[in-house]
Amino acid sequence: MSETMHDGVDFILDGLAAALELERELGTRTVEIDRSLLLPPSPAATPQAAPVAHVAAPVAPLRPAAPQPQPAASLASPAGPAPVASAASGQYDFVFIHERALSPKGVEMMAKIVVAMGKTAETAPVVIVPPLPKAKIVVALGPRALRMFFPGLRGSPGDWLKSSDGRDVLVSTSPEDIVRYATVTPALQKIKVEMWRNLKVVMQRAKQ
Repeated sequence: MSETMHDGVDFILDGLAAALELERELGTRTVEIDRSLLLPPSPAATPQAAPVAHVAAPVAPLRPAAPQPQPAASLASPAGPAPVASAASGQYDFVFIHERALSPKGVEMMAKIVVAMGKTAETAPVVIVPPLPKAKIVVALGPRALRMFFPGLRGSPGDWLKSSDGRDVLVSTSPEDIVRYATVTPALQKIKVEMWRNLKVVMQRAKQ
């Protein structure tokens, strides 16, 4: 098996494991799978097709990007706090990573999270394409994002890991795994509460 094919199989298995674990937490007994989802993502389907609410490349030095006609502004608080990261340090307090562009509902959920954490789209971006900008903490929105950006790491939501380059990495939950449910069940509410509890730890560590 070639290395490329092996990585593709790992990506599929990681995705299935994460999805089935969430379904188990929600008490689901029968799972239907769209076979098209078993295909690894094609290179042509990522950066260009991504909603502009995501960061496809790091900004160095750290400065807000020029205004663009994209939903990125929707992640910003109109009267948000001043950025903690500075051009001098060239480093974010924390960034989020996801393996693909977020859906409109996912963007809406992340907008609420970012504002609740006292940040804006410019000071706490969602990165969907390597390489990562400099950041004290990286929040992986799901195990699949962790695998994509840090192939040597494995973890589940709530795990704190250390990357080979010394980054602190929190494995969180993908907003897509939450917004796809129309009804908030007790199990889903528990996942949301745990996600927010872990993100509060991110804010605490970022201040240290």
